[in-house]
Amino acid sequence: MEKRKYRRVVFHAVASLQGAQTNCSGTVDNLSMKGMFILTKEHVECGIPLEICVVLSGASSVLSIKATGIALRQTDKGVAIKFQEMDIDSFIYLRNVVAMNSDDADACYEEYCHAIMSK
Repeated sequence: MEKRKYRRVVFHAVASLQGAQTNCSGTVDNLSMKGMFILTKEHVECGIPLEICVVLSGASSVLSIKATGIALRQTDKGVAIKFQEMDIDSFIYLRNVVAMNSDDADACYEEYCHAIMSK
């Protein structure tokens, strides 16, 4: 059984990836404090720096999580992305999305604290 350090939550949103040889979009399938899996048929080269944008649309506003990261692996369904850097606003949006979609908000807070301390 796989033991993850950060919980993943099912979350669907539009996301885009841009890099030296990549410009694609897809749908986020799941999300954690350290990365995501994006559903896309596009080829994304692993290990190349990427600009990532996940669009969060609400009833009255549109927010986004913006980060840099790398593709770790690609499957026939999509790409696993590891976040490397993001601004504080994006980090807080990400924390809130993970906590609101998790069955254990307290554990999410502990992961959030760990993510901050590991920087």
